[in-house]
Parts: sequence; structure tokens; C-alpha cells
Amino acid sequence: MHSEKDNVVSTQDGKRTLQKSAPAAEERKSEPVSSRALVYDYLQRQMKQGALLPGSVLDLKAISRKLGISSTPLRDSLIRLEAEGYLTIHPRSKVVINTLELADFPFLYEIMGGLEYTVIAASMAAYTPEIIARMRRLNAEMKEAILNGDMSAYDSTHYGFHEIFFEVSPNIFARRILTPIKNRLWDFPRKNFVLDWYLAAVAEHGLIVDAIETRSREKLMHAIKELHWDFHYNERHIRKVYNLE
Repeated sequence: MHSEKDNVVSTQDGKRTLQKSAPAAEERKSEPVSSRALVYDYLQRQMKQGALLPGSVLDLKAISRKLGISSTPLRDSLIRLEAEGYLTIHPRSKVVINTLELADFPFLYEIMGGLEYTVIAASMAAYTPEIIARMRRLNAEMKEAILNGDMSAYDSTHYGFHEIFFEVSPNIFARRILTPIKNRLWDFPRKNFVLDWYLAAVAEHGLIVDAIETRSREKLMHAIKELHWDFHYNERHIRKVYNLE
């Protein structure tokens, strides 16, 4: 059988044969897109694991060799990471992993709190009992991971919990703004483990779910903007966890 992308043509002697079609534009683009994603995921993972620390200068040739990719997808990924605040490209000089300063947190927290509240409140009636039960289950798994010291499990579950907001209210513009900020805050190497802060986050998640279940915008605003994403409320823990004393 031939594929739909093969053409059946007639030769001069009247015989019919198959001629392979040229790859579609989408197919031709798939390889560089895949390479860009490979580089992006690799660099993001290295930063999250602490292999690339703030202030580190990237060895671009070593990265290209390791991943077996050319300079084009590497450059494209670096541009994306710079746009998301992970690094700074110094033209014809070097690429440096950015630091996360204490002064950055009030701005980032304000954006997170404002947009998450707006996204949830806009679709609060769409949260079904099944979705609410799923959120409570994820929150319980977060607490268990914290108490077991399994921060990898906590991180993946934490991401999943907050991702539900966009599953219910698929606001593409809010997602594009919040995703790099979440990644920046949560992937940045954490220096210290503060049990009380992580347990407080679980309690705040519970308040968020309660507010959604009761359809209370007032309770939602308190849980998200006055607790979960309020910089001053969290400042003492932020200073300790990120070693910003």
C-alpha cells in the first residue's frame, strides 16, 4: 500500500509507478522544532537540578556536542530562555544564567496572584465535583511528598495542581505569561528546605479548593492574593529557601 502522500504517475511506456512527494511544510519544520525543544528542556533541566547555577557561563560548543545539534536550534532556545528571564545573552561575548534577586519576588508574586485569581474566578462554576476531588487528592499527595522529603514528587504534583486552573479555563494569554514565571520561581535552585513553608503552601491550596467549591470569590482572593502569592506574607521563607538573607 502507498501512503496518501505518494503520487501515482505514468511513465513514457505507459506503466504506473509511485513517486514520493516532497515533505509537507509541517514535516520539514518538525526537525528544527524538535531540536529547539530538546535544547530548551535540557537547559531547563540542568538549571532545575543545580548543574547550571546562577552566574554560570554556558559552554555553547559543549552543549551542541552533547546534544548533537547545530547552532541554530541552540540559538533559538537561548533566545526563548532569555525572554523568560532565565539567562542573558551578551552579543559576541557569552551567555550567563541569571540570578534571582529578592527584588524580583514582589513583582513576580503580584503577577502570579493577580492572574491566577482572574483565571480561576472567571471559570469557577466549571469546577466539577470530580475536578475538586482531584485537586484535593493532588494536595494530599503534595503533603505526603513533603513529609517524606521527596521534593521531586512534590514538584511534579505541585505543577499538576496549578495546571488544573488552565485545564478548566484555557486562557492562552494568561498561560503564556504565567508559565515562564512559575518555571522561573520553581526551577530556580532552592538552597534550603523549610518544612513550615511547604506545609503552609499545602494548607493554602486547601483554602483555594474550599473557595472554589463554595464559589466564594472573596475567600479565593484571600487565599491566593493575601496568602499564597503575597510577597510580604512569604518573605521570611523566601529569604531562607533561596538563601537571600
